[in-house]
Amino acid sequence: MSLPIFNFTKIESTNDFARSLITEHKIFKGIVIADEQTKGRGRYGNQWSSPKGNLYFTIFFPILRSNLKKIQFLVQLQIRNILKSYNIKNITLKWPNDLYVNNKKVSGILQESIVFGKFFLIVGIGINVKSSPKIKKYPTTYLNKETKKKINLKELVEKLKKAFVSNIIDKKYSLKKIAKDWNKYAFNKNKFINFKINNKIYKGIFKGINNNGALILEHNNQKDYFTHGSLV
Repeated sequence: MSLPIFNFTKIESTNDFARSLITEHKIFKGIVIADEQTKGRGRYGNQWSSPKGNLYFTIFFPILRSNLKKIQFLVQLQIRNILKSYNIKNITLKWPNDLYVNNKKVSGILQESIVFGKFFLIVGIGINVKSSPKIKKYPTTYLNKETKKKINLKELVEKLKKAFVSNIIDKKYSLKKIAKDWNKYAFNKNKFINFKINNKIYKGIFKGINNNGALILEHNNQKDYFTHGSLV
């Protein structure tokens, strides 16, 4: 599959540029890469620190709306496989869009969708490679530290591209199988967590995700299911 690649030394947001390629230039598949972002963001518009030396990668393509939720968890699993190829240990998946190494955040995913004639998915991936930001809410790490060697960014990009082309774009998915695989590596599974939704905090035992991708929270001998919100 041919995917045009747009490289930048500095850009406001790779996801925003991908959106403009679709809506303004009618380019419907491609990859946007930047050495640095000035307005990088995560879920709910949270700022994503984007210094030079890390990977800021966005891939966009048309998709069936029914596959949207499936891809969210499949992307995490594919990135985990890539990190594992560098002999990195203790890689876990935090619901719904982060990856942790040794209980420290190493990667975040921002998945956005738009309708422009067709339904398009824009997947932004940030991976700490050379450095990691200092965040008060949670610890962070970076690949060079975990591998004790310098990761080649071009090689990492090729691995991501191959993963999407071979396993995600225009493929059929079983959310039941994806959920089963995802639960093997779930961060804080079977542990007591705080979960926030609509400014309300729920407390309970995190039991993974169900076959619909919803987070399962067990408390007071019952289970609640959440499709959005945040672990806090």
